[in-house]
Amino acid sequence: MQMQASRTEADALSALDMTPEELKVYESLLERPGSTPAEVVVASGIPVVQVRRLLSALENQGLVTRSPERIARYHAVAPEVAFGALVALRQSGLKAALTMAERLAKIRPTSCGDRGDELTVELITGRAALLRTICQFYDMAKHEIMEFDRPPYLNSYESHSATHLSMQDRHVHCRTICDTSKLDWPGGAQHIQDCLAAGEEQRLYEGVPIKAAIIDRRMALVPLHLKAPIDSGLLLRPSLLLDTLCAYFDIVWELSVPVGADGDLGATAGRSDSANLEQLAALLASGLKDHVIASRLQISERTFERRVALLQKRLKATTRFQAGWNAALRMKKNSTKR
Repeated sequence: MQMQASRTEADALSALDMTPEELKVYESLLERPGSTPAEVVVASGIPVVQVRRLLSALENQGLVTRSPERIARYHAVAPEVAFGALVALRQSGLKAALTMAERLAKIRPTSCGDRGDELTVELITGRAALLRTICQFYDMAKHEIMEFDRPPYLNSYESHSATHLSMQDRHVHCRTICDTSKLDWPGGAQHIQDCLAAGEEQRLYEGVPIKAAIIDRRMALVPLHLKAPIDSGLLLRPSLLLDTLCAYFDIVWELSVPVGADGDLGATAGRSDSANLEQLAALLASGLKDHVIASRLQISERTFERRVALLQKRLKATTRFQAGWNAALRMKKNSTKR
């Protein structure tokens, strides 16, 4: 570890309002993830009272996380997340900080890789720490973000829209798989329309089991609990677990029902009967329940049954199951042709 910061790093520390001692503690945690305060004292040579104060300051800045054990263990937040987000917020004043972040990012793989204990999954506990990580996480997206979305929602839709606003400015492509139960959640259908209007892709799937966000297929955030999604979560880095989550998203995306470009699943005025029946076939093939389909098509149950009967006739099916099966085969065939 360098004993004295270079001129470039001194400029970065000044822009970040970070002291050389805080940087020294942060570097020691990059080299030795999961260290206790006593272990940080040994690694850094800084007195224990000062180390505890520095760890607290770094945690408040969102640069380190602390485990909930009786004797806390500390982990440095990935440099590309912690520093990259700050640079994105202070582009003009923190250009030097990005250089420092890139240097720090090279420490962890080298030092941890030799011991074979590099963290690929990081537990983040505490609402404040998780909310900071979420903001940093979305700011790091460069090309694409993929999301699993489902109720319950503890925050307003406006906070979600604000989080995605910066991604739109950076031309980050966003795809979201929404559980169909969102349609019955207050404001859920309108929020889907708002996301579509903002240029995001939305699809519906019945039975989305988790909430999750994946950026550039290189990092993911997964809440540990649906009922308290902002109390604790997992940060996934490149690993087999992350690859599996990405593959699962790809599979469910293909099975999901695309939401129309106008953001309205139920608008049928001005469409031909063929278009209406094609939309009905897609919804039936997705496995949505009758009342959900009728609600989204904004038709009565009687009209719904009449259209299903007409669809069965056109697909030469004697049962609704057969109609759904034939529709699914036809959709798969058309998709293969494209």
